[in-house]
Amino acid sequence: MFNRNYICALATSVALFTGPLSALACTVCAGGASDTTIEGYNASVLFLMATPYLVMGSIFGGIIFTYRRALKKRAEMAAIEQPIGQLAWNQEEGRR
Repeated sequence: MFNRNYICALATSVALFTGPLSALACTVCAGGASDTTIEGYNASVLFLMATPYLVMGSIFGGIIFTYRRALKKRAEMAAIEQPIGQLAWNQEEGRR
């Protein structure tokens, strides 16, 4: 569709013209040493770094919770299914 040289020229011009603006994209470069913007940026980076651990921990915790609940339910069912005494009649009582 477009010529390859045209695309390369466009990408180069965009990189050259936005170069000085990209230096100001960093909050440490744009603000001072004790700026509130820098503190907000650092807090957001910390949040973004902790998010995968929170997601994986919640998935793992849900799996453990489900597994333990299944074990508890299985133990309750095993306790219910055990006969209290002998429930079978002998043949003499069954002929009445």
